[in-house]
Amino acid sequence: MKRNIFLIVIFLIFLIYTIDNFFTKSMIVGTYVSNNKTSIIDGPSNGDTLVLLDNNTFKSQTWGNGKYSLEYSGKGTKINIHYKYEFGTAGYQMGIQRSFYIKPKIIIDRDLNYYFEKFK
Repeated sequence: MKRNIFLIVIFLIFLIYTIDNFFTKSMIVGTYVSNNKTSIIDGPSNGDTLVLLDNNTFKSQTWGNGKYSLEYSGKGTKINIHYKYEFGTAGYQMGIQRSFYIKPKIIIDRDLNYYFEKFK
């Protein structure tokens, strides 16, 4: 009996971790809004949007148009974006997270708590 309860608890912890940290493309596609209220980092500011499309492209007020890809690892899902700018091409990698079935957030800077929150 105790062994079964232990296995159920371990399974639930694993399930919650998986649901909160691993995403499919269909879960990621949508419109995101930035919460960055200052211009400390070179990136989006408050209210900037990021639209991730189903064909692995994105539209952004900050980065313009480009392509994105999802990367899966033991530490969760990351999104890599690639875009063109005046000096050539550039890229940016951001983590994706959510807690207990809340809309996903694309983390711009974890230390400063800057992120894109899914709007629709």
